[in-house]
Amino acid sequence: MKNKLFNPVFLVLSSIILPIAAFEALVTDNIAASDILFALFCAVMALIVVRK
Repeated sequence: MKNKLFNPVFLVLSSIILPIAAFEALVTDNIAASDILFALFCAVMALIVVRK
């Protein structure tokens, strides 16, 4: 599990996809989904910082 979380491909792709998905959810007035996706994005950014 740890190898999958710290996989650079996973981190890069999720750091690109999650903010876009959060914005799309915000535009469609789905605030709860937007908050969850933004929280996941923050968690991925934290993983990137921890990895360095």
